[in-house]
Amino acid sequence: MFIIYGRKIANIKTDTNQAHDCKSCHDFDLEIKVYREYFHVFFLPVFPIGCKEVKIRCNNCGEPKWIASLQQQYEKSVRTPFYLYTWLIMLAGLVVFAIVANLNTQKEKAQFVADPHVGDVYTIQQDEKGVTNYYFLKVSKMNGDTIWTYHSNLVYTRYVSRFSEDDFFVKQEEIRLTKKELKEMLDKDEINGVDRDYGIDEGFNRVQ
Repeated sequence: MFIIYGRKIANIKTDTNQAHDCKSCHDFDLEIKVYREYFHVFFLPVFPIGCKEVKIRCNNCGEPKWIASLQQQYEKSVRTPFYLYTWLIMLAGLVVFAIVANLNTQKEKAQFVADPHVGDVYTIQQDEKGVTNYYFLKVSKMNGDTIWTYHSNLVYTRYVSRFSEDDFFVKQEEIRLTKKELKEMLDKDEINGVDRDYGIDEGFNRVQ
């Protein structure tokens, strides 16, 4: 993959000043342009670099001017526009979005665990002797606070949100849990996820 990056210069402000005269033609009509260099990736600004550069030109005769006091005034007063931080703003937005999405996911997971439904599928994380394994539990029936589940046939050595095509739930081996036990598993981070998408994934509906 090619990454296009480099430096560019942006005109961040254009102004007209009629308080100073041109020493060449004595006209009071100066054009002020302020520039700022920035670093870009794929032509989108990441952040500004260097100092502002102020250029002054007479609109009447076209002569460039060097007026130190006027240049310093514009260097101090002109603010760098937000768009020169485009990549950083996008990155910050993605971080905020990820945090909010994670909080919503955790909230939804807690709600599903507190109010389980038949067909819910739990992704279980099991840590034992420094080894982490994952498997699935599917709610098969409920009676008050008691919940019966089927476990998946396979155990995974890495996190997965869907089990493989050759996996299935073992109907002959039911695991009985209570809502309190489910809540304790959630508090211990043993429940990584809860799936309540009925009929969307055929794999989650296979029972043998």
